[in-house]
Amino acid sequence: MAVAPSGIVTLLTDFGLRDPFVGVMKGVMLGHCPALSFIDLTHDIAPQDVAAAAFWLGHAYRYFPEGTVHLAVVDPGVGSSRRALAALCDGHYFVAPDNGVLGAVLGADASVVQLEVPQTASRTFHGRDVFAPAAAALASGQPPSALGATVTDWLSIASAAPVVGEHTSVGQVMVVDHFGNLISNVRLDATRDVAHVICKGMQLPWVRSYADAQPGEIVALLDSWGLVEIAARNSNAAAKLGAGPGEAIELHYRA
Repeated sequence: MAVAPSGIVTLLTDFGLRDPFVGVMKGVMLGHCPALSFIDLTHDIAPQDVAAAAFWLGHAYRYFPEGTVHLAVVDPGVGSSRRALAALCDGHYFVAPDNGVLGAVLGADASVVQLEVPQTASRTFHGRDVFAPAAAALASGQPPSALGATVTDWLSIASAAPVVGEHTSVGQVMVVDHFGNLISNVRLDATRDVAHVICKGMQLPWVRSYADAQPGEIVALLDSWGLVEIAARNSNAAAKLGAGPGEAIELHYRA
């Protein structure tokens, strides 16, 4: 069932802001729908880092009104045979390449279609020629079904789930944020009392907030996304530990 568009389009890319690519996509969308409002989620995804894009999109979209269109263009396969998708799921619209970037948002109830790629489309800038027009169409009230044929086999990024035990849980770092905080895939059960966290062979104290740590001290805590995070107060935990995405972390619980 269609959802009334909110008039908001969010953008998430690895384009950066030095070049005009983001602005051009906004211009294309405004040409189709001049009343749109844009929110830049981020344009600082590391180049071609589809996994990080999927992580941030999956955590950010739900903070917007239903009917928002989320345009995600991290597209190392641009110009190849990879598909272009538009979707409706959980009351939100999504437009992105079919490379796993939507894997964290599309559930079993998603309505997903394959977008047609015009023959005139650039082979290096589908953000402008394919995804922006589709996002504008959705924001104008067209349902995904009007934009292409239904698909059910969209791609997701395979990642190991945390292993939760009675005394320990083991997960991994998913992304490193701007501050060098290591954000994991471990959600903390409110009934569990964490004693400490181990990463890179170091035993890190569990604290309630950054302010509970000493300047430069590496600690573990529950972050604003409800995930276990490793941070260094007023410093960069990733650099201090030499750790990044895929690094194992181990939670130890008090009895």
